[in-house]
Amino acid sequence: MKKILPILLFLLLSVSCSFSPMERVTVSPYSDTPWEEVTGKEMWYKVVWFDGRDVHIKYLDRGVWSFETEVLSSSLSVFVFYPLGSLSPIAGFREMGGGNKVWLTPEDGHFGEMLIETAEEYPLVVGELSIEKLKKRIPDLGAIEREGFLSSLLMGTLDKSEIALAKKFKVPLDGIMKGTWVSIYSQTQNIIVSNVYEPGTVSLFPGKYHYLCVERNLMLTITLEESGKYWTRMSSPPEW
Repeated sequence: MKKILPILLFLLLSVSCSFSPMERVTVSPYSDTPWEEVTGKEMWYKVVWFDGRDVHIKYLDRGVWSFETEVLSSSLSVFVFYPLGSLSPIAGFREMGGGNKVWLTPEDGHFGEMLIETAEEYPLVVGELSIEKLKKRIPDLGAIEREGFLSSLLMGTLDKSEIALAKKFKVPLDGIMKGTWVSIYSQTQNIIVSNVYEPGTVSLFPGKYHYLCVERNLMLTITLEESGKYWTRMSSPPEW
């Protein structure tokens, strides 16, 4: 009997989703990026979203800020925008039975990206998640330790277990060229390297971060794992 119950639950959820109506929503970033402000150039986006059933991908031309799509009314839907196709994501969510407007923020970017990747294999599990309830427990989704969270989500123990928080790590800036390195998003502090002061460090949650030095036409990428291991790389910024 214990083996039959999960199968029955899966079938019931599948039937429920198949008869649930679709609703139309408009999805937009919360604002333009600091990179657009310092360069005067608008960006294009790669868009990946989970509509409650499937994961989809599309591209928005330069200067196009929003798009409309249909989502399952009885499911959580997740939207992730990647500036210039591969830079640090911004994300937003539409709760079950929510409104018809979704705003995306960088604070939710890496968490939303994790949910999209999970939805490709476990759409019903992601669809049942309540971001509203989750944010009452942990207002900053970027502070959630993602590996532990994902384990609890897939095991069905999320409501009964404590949510572990990610640790911020200090990443040394030794070797970074002199200049002002503008973060692609305003919630992450810019990096200023000069001849007067020591380079110092930048404190970050695990994830991938991008900075632009306009005067040098260079991009700094910081990749930080949950273990604290990090990489820094300087390269030409993507064309846009």
